[in-house]
Amino acid sequence: VASSGSDQIIPCPRDVTAMAAMAAASFNAAGDATGATCPPPLEPPPQTMMMSLDSFLTRGAEEAARRDASPTRMLQRAVVEEQTKQETAVAKTVVPPLLLEENGAIAMHAAVAMPQLLLRHCLCVWAAIPEVLACRTACRRWWRLSQDDKWLKRSVLSGGVAPRERRSLWRFLADIPQLERSCCAKLAIEESLETPLDSASGFEVLASRVLPKGKVPEIERDVTRTFPLHPRFRGDSGSAGRAELLRVLRAACAAVPEVGYCQGMNFVAASLLIHLGGRTCDAFWMLLALIRGYHFQHIYAPGVPLLPLRIFQFSGLVRKHLPRLWCHLRAEHFSLDIFAHQCVLTLFAYSIEPEFLAYVYDIFFFIGWKALFQIGLGLLATMEDRLLGMGTEEISRYMRRHFEANEAIGAGGALQTLLRFRVSRATLEELQLEFQRDRLSALLRKVAIVEELDAEEDDEEPLPVGIRRSSSRSRFLMDAHSLSSCNMPPWRLSNSVYVLDKKGNGFDVMAAATAADAPPSLPVPMSALRTLQVKLHIFDADTQRDVELQRRRVSETEQELAELLRSVEVLREEVRQCEVERKEWQEKKQALMETMNVAVKTSPNIRANANGHQARMIEQDTAVVQCLGKLNRLESEIFDKNVLWQAKQREVEPIDSEAVELRRSKGRLMAQLNDYIEARALLRQMHLDASLRTLLPEAAHEHLEDFLKNG
Repeated sequence: VASSGSDQIIPCPRDVTAMAAMAAASFNAAGDATGATCPPPLEPPPQTMMMSLDSFLTRGAEEAARRDASPTRMLQRAVVEEQTKQETAVAKTVVPPLLLEENGAIAMHAAVAMPQLLLRHCLCVWAAIPEVLACRTACRRWWRLSQDDKWLKRSVLSGGVAPRERRSLWRFLADIPQLERSCCAKLAIEESLETPLDSASGFEVLASRVLPKGKVPEIERDVTRTFPLHPRFRGDSGSAGRAELLRVLRAACAAVPEVGYCQGMNFVAASLLIHLGGRTCDAFWMLLALIRGYHFQHIYAPGVPLLPLRIFQFSGLVRKHLPRLWCHLRAEHFSLDIFAHQCVLTLFAYSIEPEFLAYVYDIFFFIGWKALFQIGLGLLATMEDRLLGMGTEEISRYMRRHFEANEAIGAGGALQTLLRFRVSRATLEELQLEFQRDRLSALLRKVAIVEELDAEEDDEEPLPVGIRRSSSRSRFLMDAHSLSSCNMPPWRLSNSVYVLDKKGNGFDVMAAATAADAPPSLPVPMSALRTLQVKLHIFDADTQRDVELQRRRVSETEQELAELLRSVEVLREEVRQCEVERKEWQEKKQALMETMNVAVKTSPNIRANANGHQARMIEQDTAVVQCLGKLNRLESEIFDKNVLWQAKQREVEPIDSEAVELRRSKGRLMAQLNDYIEARALLRQMHLDASLRTLLPEAAHEHLEDFLKNG
């Protein structure tokens, strides 16, 4: 389609899919393209936007189903299917067999995998987001294919979001329209207006509100420190940018008074302003969506209740995916908390260059908290080789550097570098449960079995973040938001209930309920903790008793084995001694035989027989007789030594077998002990997991269940 008034050709989705068809023929997939000539390579199309992204975000399976269900479409599809059956051979030579025509749109052949991969690559790497979304609505088959292959996700992960379409995509992913309706309806009620406000008017109302004393100077002080070298906020020319940032932060502080302002919000708001073209209204609504929809209200709230959980999860992932770096940092007594604080509070604005940060935000808004952990792991992995050779001070300085995308590999390659590790929802939930056990164990350390011995607040170990004592000192109060949080982005959740009041104003019930109530304090009575402490004390005592009994058995087996080995060693020493003596007697026998031979040869008693033959007659020669006597006695001694040696050997064999059996018995006992310890540790852990629920009152338990379910 030629653009009006210009010779520039804008590729449409059909052009991109046709490229996939031509590329597929060169691979000769499944042997269908045998003999086909390979077309010349095509250059990837530019990242152009054929239509506005807003027009596609509201389309989906409904539109594709409606078009597929029309009578004309059904008749055309039936004709195409019949022609395909009758002309299969012709179709294989004329059209690349990997793609077939279907009512003017090229549809993927379901039986071939290679073209599916090629089409996905062409769309998700070369095409822009609107083109990908347009192809999803081409037909029902492509809609299913886009769902199965996750076209939109792959396009976002490959850096396929163009700057001018980023605003529309972020608004869709963060569910900004719903947020605007609910907040503006609430503002209209607060301001006693008859008609609801629009998004721009709502922002102006919030930005002009009076903030609590001390908030404005705090915000102004941090605004001057935000990206001081960036052109939008630098020097005199950046005064307008700093003023815009101040208005956004003031409006956010007024919109969520229970959160207020927290350091780190300034960097996030500044990054949003940079990548949204300086639109203060859009930057404010995105910041508000980040606070509410992505649960940063519990990160930025006073006391940062959710931050310890997120840092605990990040440390657990580093321990799992980067064990060498984890061990090195522990050996250098360097805590990852500082790095994790920066990543979470500023959403990587302190660690990644602003130019590349937009692609990171694309992924975070699309995936949610899993993306934050993946990118944090990727940042550490890029620094791992150098960090392994550094000390504490060097590590601290080096981690302040900014990550810059390599121009040679582009944004897509840099994103793949940062997203190299897989973080599953199950892993995050497991770390979350481990964090909850840690918090319960911290409470148990503060409670003694005897009430008078309870630990006081001035102990060396303070209470963890999110836990405090009640005024009556009879229970602990735990912030529910510090124990758990949702990891899903808003567009993946469907927990908004939008209704109209009597005046016709829109009202989001779920959002209002979440924003109206302060973070619930879940009471944990000390009496219940003391009861659990008694049960755990009895459990641990039983475990210790059984372990000691089993270790005693192992010790007895070790002692018996040691005595047996000493006996074997004594016998072996005797066998070696017998062997040495046998060799010595054999050498003596050999020397005596040689001496007797010499004595016989040198004897003077020689006679001649009657026929003149000479013969040697050995008469009673003294030397020969002595040699024969010694030889007989020596043979008798050697025989006795052989008998003794064989007897010793027969004694060693059964003792060796017994030692082998004792070693096996010891191994079995050790394995049983290890299995028992693991089983008891698992049982104790299950005890604590069950106590996390049973310790909470019924009302608080139900509130926590709703919180865990809906975020």
